[in-house]
Amino acid sequence: MGKSASGKDHIYARLAAHEGLGLKKLVLYTTRPIRAEEENGKQYYFVDDKELEEFRSSGNLIEARAYHTVHGIWNYFTADDGQVDLENADYLGIGTLESYVKMREYYGKENVCPVYIEVEDGERLARALKRERGQEIPRYEEMCRRFLADQEDFSEETSKIFLNLGIFSLLIALWSLKQCGFLQFLVPDGRTLYFIDFFTFYLFPVPFNFLLYDICKSKFRKGALFLSVSYLINMGAAVFLQCMGIVDIFLILPITHLIMLVNAAYTIRLIHYEAKQLGNELARKFRYPMYLIMYFALSELLVYYIRRFQQTSVFLPLGTLLFILMLIWIQVSQYYEQCIQKQKLIYFQKLANIDMLTEAMNRNAYENMIRYLDEQELELHTTGVVLLDLDNLKEINDNFGHEKGDEALKLCYQCIRQAFPSEQNCFRIGGDEFAYIFHKDEKELIADKIHKLELLLNEKDQDLSYSLSVSSGYAYYQPDTDMDFKDIVRRSDTMLYREKRRKKISHSASSHPMLSSGKQSRAQGITDELITQEKKYQHISPTELCGIIDLLSPSTDDYLYFVDFRTDFYYIAPQSLERFCVPQNAFYNVMETHRDFVYAEDYPLLTAEFRDLLTTNRCIHNMEYRWLDLNRNPVWINCRGYLVRDDYQKPLYMVGCINEIGEKQKADNISGLFGENGLIEYLKTQETPLENGFLLRLGIDNFKSINEKFGWDYGDYILRKTAECISHCISGEQQVYKLSSDEFIIVDITSDDKQTAVHLYNKIRENINQFIKKNHYTAIFTISGGILPFYNLLESEYDEMMKRTDFSLNTAKKRGRNRYYIFNEQDYQRFLHLKDISDVLHAAVIHDFRGFSVALQPLVKAGCRQPFGAETLMRFSSGQFGTISPAEFIPILEESGLIIPAGRWIIREALQACKKLRETIPDFQVSINISQIQIEKSDVIQDISAELENAKLPPEALIVELTESALLEDNSNARHFLKELRKAGIRLALDDFGTGYSNFHYLNELRPDIIKIDRSFTAKAIKDAKEYDLLKRFCTMIHRLNIKICIEGVETEDEWEKIRLLDPDYSQGYLWGKPCSFDELLQKGLRV
Repeated sequence: MGKSASGKDHIYARLAAHEGLGLKKLVLYTTRPIRAEEENGKQYYFVDDKELEEFRSSGNLIEARAYHTVHGIWNYFTADDGQVDLENADYLGIGTLESYVKMREYYGKENVCPVYIEVEDGERLARALKRERGQEIPRYEEMCRRFLADQEDFSEETSKIFLNLGIFSLLIALWSLKQCGFLQFLVPDGRTLYFIDFFTFYLFPVPFNFLLYDICKSKFRKGALFLSVSYLINMGAAVFLQCMGIVDIFLILPITHLIMLVNAAYTIRLIHYEAKQLGNELARKFRYPMYLIMYFALSELLVYYIRRFQQTSVFLPLGTLLFILMLIWIQVSQYYEQCIQKQKLIYFQKLANIDMLTEAMNRNAYENMIRYLDEQELELHTTGVVLLDLDNLKEINDNFGHEKGDEALKLCYQCIRQAFPSEQNCFRIGGDEFAYIFHKDEKELIADKIHKLELLLNEKDQDLSYSLSVSSGYAYYQPDTDMDFKDIVRRSDTMLYREKRRKKISHSASSHPMLSSGKQSRAQGITDELITQEKKYQHISPTELCGIIDLLSPSTDDYLYFVDFRTDFYYIAPQSLERFCVPQNAFYNVMETHRDFVYAEDYPLLTAEFRDLLTTNRCIHNMEYRWLDLNRNPVWINCRGYLVRDDYQKPLYMVGCINEIGEKQKADNISGLFGENGLIEYLKTQETPLENGFLLRLGIDNFKSINEKFGWDYGDYILRKTAECISHCISGEQQVYKLSSDEFIIVDITSDDKQTAVHLYNKIRENINQFIKKNHYTAIFTISGGILPFYNLLESEYDEMMKRTDFSLNTAKKRGRNRYYIFNEQDYQRFLHLKDISDVLHAAVIHDFRGFSVALQPLVKAGCRQPFGAETLMRFSSGQFGTISPAEFIPILEESGLIIPAGRWIIREALQACKKLRETIPDFQVSINISQIQIEKSDVIQDISAELENAKLPPEALIVELTESALLEDNSNARHFLKELRKAGIRLALDDFGTGYSNFHYLNELRPDIIKIDRSFTAKAIKDAKEYDLLKRFCTMIHRLNIKICIEGVETEDEWEKIRLLDPDYSQGYLWGKPCSFDELLQKGLRV
């Protein structure tokens, strides 16, 4: 055991490696991500929260600790997983004081031996800082988190020490006040004073010995407990003999004095041993105060006997006072040191996220934001980024000094902050680079903000000796091209780079004395491709370029080439002579010589391409055409090149690469299987339409988690082994191909029975399970399959087949994974139908919720049958599909995340309707259904509070309805939502209750204000006497919990007569009114 950076890992490694000790490693578990240098099962077993809960539920969890890190909650725990066999081996493990106590309780005190390592805090902090600085990416935040966690893990012993010290000081103070006569003014009764005198004298050594026990760590500290028991026995005997009239307490004092002498000798010897021999840090701190009080205590005792038991002296009170003062001084010094350490931690935390020069958020904070956005897909889809680069910072540093460069950076950031007010979204990500992350509501304002920034910089520029300007580029998420945040940054960076090059070229043109004003204006309009020229490449000689091609050619299968437009010279990699009928790899008269090896039909296209390159400002060449091989057969190639120009945009040369596209790579390098191109070629050779056989598309379930937990190399190993398992299961008539990263596809064109595909899938799954077992369950994974029989395939085009296999595989995964699904055309058409609805919903949300409407269904007080409120229901209709059922479009909104903006819309509409209805019914209330997705992925409480404030309505005007499933899961977001809901004074209604009886015991924990009994429960109760009795008992139980009941689905007066006997508080159903519009509710529903 030991605090962070105390060296316990090093000591642990040395002990574990010692052959003479023969210790086995006790490997703990953690839910944190595995680090690059770690191996699963070596430092820790890396698991997820689900496995932690499995250990907990099975009773095999020994101890667990949770740490709140910048990356979320990380759990560390010890579990009885069968790795410990105390009869045959000894084990070595690392833990905290808490984990030691739990393990001692679990395995037995005699089986657990603690080793505590203590290092001074300043030394630990210096070590940790040195270690972090040596990392490729220092994680100062995590270092600070560990130090703060140590304060929690190791603070209990200090609390005990000061408790015992306080009790000891109190008893000494009472005894001293009695001796000096002051206490008799407060307690006039002499007998009471007599017992206070002796009891405080007998008792004050007890907390002192407990204090000594807590300070010391060796096995000899148990003597302090025996001494404490001796004092208590001595006091008990004295009281007993006094009460029986046998002996006066005064006469037994020598025995007490003898125990004190032994106690003093024991204390001095133990403290000296702990401080000198064991190096106990606490013993060192308390050593001199302990020596001092022992000296004064012995002096007090000696004087007492010299004066023949007549009068006490001031030695013991004075010694105690000095003892306490010394401890206070030690504690103040220690507290001061801790304050210094805290200031350092605060500095490191600031260092972790704040740029010290500009005080902007730094690169580390920017990376954390990127990780968050990549994890929160819905947030990413509404995100964009502005990249800003301070122009000519190097020139400012070189010409005016680094102080002016720093000044320029500060001024630049000040202007950025004025133009982009959100401080948390402004980052300094490099020496002269800044970034601003924006969201959908700012998307249309970015151009104006950049213009404002330019104006601000121009104002600052007038008072400076150097030019102050920035180049900028920005991009917003595009679903077709952006997979993650880096794709958005890449497009922003391209725009930024082009603007910087445009400025450089414009500056070069405007400053050249030989250029006319017309040419200067044309320089301003140079295209983006021209802007990407690099001046440093203009002076590379043809000889150097040929040498580079010769150097690189052996390491690539493609053909590097170089064209010199100044001398009309062409050079290509020598290996091209072995493939194409090129006369030689170096020749002049470029275009005329190309006529010999370019396919005749493509030659005019090539000459037109070169003519366009030379007569325009383009600098990127990318063309697919045909060359002739050694047998003069055409071969498709892709020729790409980059044209370098001089300062006046005159072509100098072009370098590029030629690769064959007629023979694309067919094999996957990782699995060794043929790829999708091989599949396409194979299907082309078959007669269509295909009537027999099937396609079996396989996908590894949650393969991403394997890569994240074990690394990419191990993920590749799993892919290779999975490919082997599949290959061993297929017959000679079947072919297997590798598709995307974790998907495979098997083709069988001979079988006429879909059960063959099912049998093959089961065989593959069993083979994979055998591999997992042989691999010692290091990575446990499953595989899902989608089966597409050819005989019921309506479309035989390749793309259509792939869409159907993809649908089949995804359906298998959605139904629980580790299973197969046989393609069904009706399911597929249903899927396409839902996809079309999803597109319509998305368009409606974008266009101000066109097609959405609000329906209100009255809520009635049972006693007076008067409406007091209404439930708000969402409705949707479109020109393409007409009115769509909520049961159909609500799940689509939830799955796509559109429920968040749609939810905000209905909250706003409902509260505005409530505001108008309150003009008729002053206390009218509305209830709104909240989705679990809204709770998990948005700040719905903030949305509700904002709309309540906007509508100027009290919290009592709103009831939030949630289903059981949204709250019964162990979800921190749900718990936070409930807490904030109660804090805001908004009532909670548990909707659709009764659809599952198993959840009744959660009611006391959730404490909803209202329970809404589902219609399905109500209908059964009306028809069945047993169900009715069950519902009646349930209502009684709910009322005893002081929760109100609303019974839904009351449709007739007869039903109401039965339901009314259950004594509900509220009711809802067609009897009181169907869902209707706001105007209809005013006309019909409120006339009761």
